[in-house]
Amino acid sequence: MTLVFRSTQTEPAARGREFGEVHAQRIHTGVERYRALFERVAQRPFDLHAMGAQALECIARFAAPLHAEIAGMAEGAKIDVRLLGAINARTEILAALHAPLRGECSTVVQADAHSAHAVAVQTWDWYADFADQWLTWEIPHADGHITTTVTEFGIVGKAGVNDRGIGVHFNILHHERDGATIGLPVHVASRWMLDTCGDVNEALQLLASAEVSASSSLTVIAAADNSSTAVSVELHPGGPGFVFPDASGLLVHTNHFLSSPAAAGDTEPRQYPDTLVRHDLLTRRLTGRAKLSALQVIGAMNSHLGTTGALCCHPDPALPESGQYATLATIVIDVARGTLRALRGGPCHHVQLLAAA
Repeated sequence: MTLVFRSTQTEPAARGREFGEVHAQRIHTGVERYRALFERVAQRPFDLHAMGAQALECIARFAAPLHAEIAGMAEGAKIDVRLLGAINARTEILAALHAPLRGECSTVVQADAHSAHAVAVQTWDWYADFADQWLTWEIPHADGHITTTVTEFGIVGKAGVNDRGIGVHFNILHHERDGATIGLPVHVASRWMLDTCGDVNEALQLLASAEVSASSSLTVIAAADNSSTAVSVELHPGGPGFVFPDASGLLVHTNHFLSSPAAAGDTEPRQYPDTLVRHDLLTRRLTGRAKLSALQVIGAMNSHLGTTGALCCHPDPALPESGQYATLATIVIDVARGTLRALRGGPCHHVQLLAAA
């Protein structure tokens, strides 16, 4: 079962304190697992507390309420706030450590110019060590709006949706300019967009202003006035790039840049070309389908092409347990309704289940 937690507090510091108190053990576990991950992959000496402090400074400038929420979470969990700053910046720290980090997530959106009901699905692939370290967090705000996000314990957000017609899917990217410093965490940028934005232009402007030090694609899905749209915002230290759907509304994103000029500095295809295989496979499976359903997309993602090109990722039992990847969740977003479903595990676990529903 997917854990769902709904905050009862709407003031940021109090909300964070409540979350920290309820989930203290899992927050401590997450911090220790990330510390172990950083130590395992580090290619240079590092000071985790200092990196976390740098991240907190960036968060305070960009989204002061989220800084207060993280501080409250640290108080509630009785943990050094710099360590929570560090795990919120886990993507940025991994880039700064020059970790040989592969990406595996795959996103598919089909927007509709004549309907607010876009289809939006992603696989979230990450280290299998963290398979029990995530939840769906429902976040009511003082103004009555709600943010819902799939995230890790101690991290303020990731993929998600709000009740104002905005959703977001997440794909890690890698660029040769990544890791020069610790910039704004992309997870914080995503959460703050969901908390504050009510239309696609607001969302794109906010993300374009994010001064990041590590690359990610945030695919924004928006619904309004009986229509829907999608834009992948490719964040990297040189500024944002934007990728739009094809004529049928289909937008596929895996883990390489699709926009210029950032694509010229993309390190992913050279190191892990399976991102190209996955993008090609999804595109060929779904192009020309006039009206997709979430089930059809999940069916297209139900593919296990060995160690490369796997859209549904499982640990290899022949390899050591530590450091392996798995599809931790399959996430379906409905921006028109402001809801999401986070299905534990990969598409192969859910095709028959959804078909029977």
